[in-house]
Order: sequence, then C-alpha cells, then structure tokens
Amino acid sequence: MSDSNSRTDPKALAEYLSKNYAQLQGLMKQADTKANILIALIGAILSIFFNFLMSESNRLVVWQTATVLSLLLISGTFAILVIYPKISKPSGKFSLTYFKDAQNVDTEKWTKKLINSDQEELITKDIMDNIKIISSILDKKFNKLRIAYILFGASIFIKTIFDAIIWFY
Repeated sequence: MSDSNSRTDPKALAEYLSKNYAQLQGLMKQADTKANILIALIGAILSIFFNFLMSESNRLVVWQTATVLSLLLISGTFAILVIYPKISKPSGKFSLTYFKDAQNVDTEKWTKKLINSDQEELITKDIMDNIKIISSILDKKFNKLRIAYILFGASIFIKTIFDAIIWFY
C-alpha cells in the first residue's frame, strides 16, 4: 500500500474539523440563549414577587420568602456566569481563530510562516486546539446552566409547596 493512499484527505479532514468547530460554536450560542431566557424569566418572577411583597395581602412568612428569593438569585447568578464572556484563552498557544491573537498578528511574519511550513498540519493543529478549548468552555457553561435550572426549578417547587401550605391552613 502506498503512502499517498494511507493518508487522510486533507480537504475531508478540514471539512470535518470545520463542521465540528461550527457545531461547537452553535452549542455555545444555544447555552447563551438558554441562560438569557432563564435570566429574563427570573427577572419577571422577581418583579412579580416584589409587587406581591409590597401588597397588603402578603401572608408569606419571612423565612419562606427569603428561601425562595435566595434560590432565585443564586440561580440567576449561575445563569449570568454562563453568558459572562471569557476573554482569556486557556492555552498559551498562538491561534488565528482567537480574536486577540488575530488582532495583534504580524501579517508578514504569519504569511511567511504559512508559506514555509506544512499549511495543512499547521491549520489542522490550530483547529484541533480551538476545538479542545471550546469543548472545555462548553462543558463549564452547561454545568453552570444545569445548576441554574436545578435551583430555578427548586425555587418554583418550594414556592408552590409554601403556597399550598398557606391555602390549606
């Protein structure tokens, strides 16, 4: 078997990596969108809650109110951490797909480096490094989003239990 037949087609590899990278970017947008929706929902619930607290028909006990509000605020904090931009990159490696590196690149030096090297290998390594970094960021985002959803659900569940206790007693 010849060496040329055993190598992966560079165009196929580049296409595969590009699709993977785009899919990860889509997942990142999805996590940010879900966090934004949760933040808006928490904001609406808190405004209704505060209007209710100011009304004269408020019969909730202080510790019940504090419990629900605390869970909502902690949930909102985790949701905000999901969308908070991560400016620094985890690896110290140079990458043209990282905006700060691309902004500060010496174009002549980088062009010569690309021309004088194995471009396919250099680009493939760069994309693979970025896929690894984005995957790590996504893992953190979805873990924080999961915690925010759990706390939000717990606050709604506890509020429902408190309301049921008040209605039946």
